[in-house]
Amino acid sequence: MSSPIANTLAAVLAACCFAGQVRALDLPDLGDVSRVSLSESREAALGGRIMRQIRSDKGYLRDAELSEYLNNLGDRLAAANPSPSHHFYFFAVNDPSINAFALPGGYVGVHTGLIAAARNESELAGVLAHEIAHVSQNHIARIVDVQKSSTLTTLAALAVAILAARSDQGQVSQAAIATAQAMSIQNQLDFTREHEREADRIGLQTLANADFSPSGMATFFERLQAQTRFAESSAPAYLRTHPLTFERIADIQNRLGETPSRQVPDSLEFKLARAKVMATQGEAPDAVRRFRGVVAEHPEDVEALYALTASALRAGDRGLAVATLAKLEQRAATPMVASLAARVMLDGKQTSQALERLRAALQKHGTTRPLAEAHADALLHAERGAEAKKVVTEYLRVWADDPEFLELLARANFALGLNAEGHLAQADALRQQDLLAPAIDQLESARKAGGDYYTQSIIDARLRELQDRLKQDKNKGERAW
Repeated sequence: MSSPIANTLAAVLAACCFAGQVRALDLPDLGDVSRVSLSESREAALGGRIMRQIRSDKGYLRDAELSEYLNNLGDRLAAANPSPSHHFYFFAVNDPSINAFALPGGYVGVHTGLIAAARNESELAGVLAHEIAHVSQNHIARIVDVQKSSTLTTLAALAVAILAARSDQGQVSQAAIATAQAMSIQNQLDFTREHEREADRIGLQTLANADFSPSGMATFFERLQAQTRFAESSAPAYLRTHPLTFERIADIQNRLGETPSRQVPDSLEFKLARAKVMATQGEAPDAVRRFRGVVAEHPEDVEALYALTASALRAGDRGLAVATLAKLEQRAATPMVASLAARVMLDGKQTSQALERLRAALQKHGTTRPLAEAHADALLHAERGAEAKKVVTEYLRVWADDPEFLELLARANFALGLNAEGHLAQADALRQQDLLAPAIDQLESARKAGGDYYTQSIIDARLRELQDRLKQDKNKGERAW
């Protein structure tokens, strides 16, 4: 259902999402792949390789709270899919355009613009259910199979098409070149109408199975279609790879007619995730003015209070942030609210209060990944490196080899003057993301930093391992990719 904050920002979001001033993620160089068929293992390898590029791109959003929300929502939908045979990983892309995309291997990217534009959780779930269906029905593999006799290097073209069409290009001159190049490939690799109808059908069934409103898919697609009816050039990136026709909308409506209509309330987690995204869009003073207006009209709205607190903090208006936070905490006690409160306190140099708030939240809500990350980060801000290292080491026993916690471990080691250990932890974080060359650079720095014999032995062993893997990957690329 629509909320006050969503209604108020509808026009603003439309302007942001269709302005065409967004840079696309940088494209990977996948080499010559024209002789490769897309088996399940190849699809997984290709997806991992594309994700390697995405993780190193500044558009990849490292936000533990958004990641947790998207993966909880995505896992719920994937389990409700009629063919739940794939493993999925959902990630956020910091881009205000309306888009989501499925990559080979079950990776699903979600633009922040899509989260902000969804008027209710069922609309967002509808788009994700549709993307999950593209994966579960093996549409990407089918496209490659159809194009296997093409003169295009099919897999490389697929990767380029997937990434190039994700958002509008930033510079007009570069946009013309990029669009001309990408669209020539895109015409052969877009999801077909058959794929779209199948993904719609499976997606609607998934929504119903997951206890969302199937009408969310229809209302969202209808709104996209209405916004671009008289100006095809203003079509959001999502419609480039997912052709939307009147027949397709009619087919969805016909299927909805066969199921009982129902309203599904939005989760508080969705509202706060959307508020967090909205608070980061546009200039900070403009965001503060917008959310002041929403809160003035709807003083009890938790989503609006969260967004105003976050945007005030971003704008440097600490007084407003503190005052609004007090009202927010009277109405909601969630991990995201506790984390926001800690950020407000840290901004005011109230490190002890921030740490106490996070400890209380951990005790109340359990050790969630975002709270654990916020706790370790707060300790580092408080210059309590030894305690931070101890805490992060404990968290790594729960989230073994997690890149974000390994980076926190690196920061703790550097804070303690343990430079070799710091570079080693940073290398491990990069290694877990398959960023082998930067990881090797960190290991070289660790070797130069000195350290005891035991640490140097680990560094040398890790260095040999990654150099061998990098050579193997290069050889595989020359032979197969």
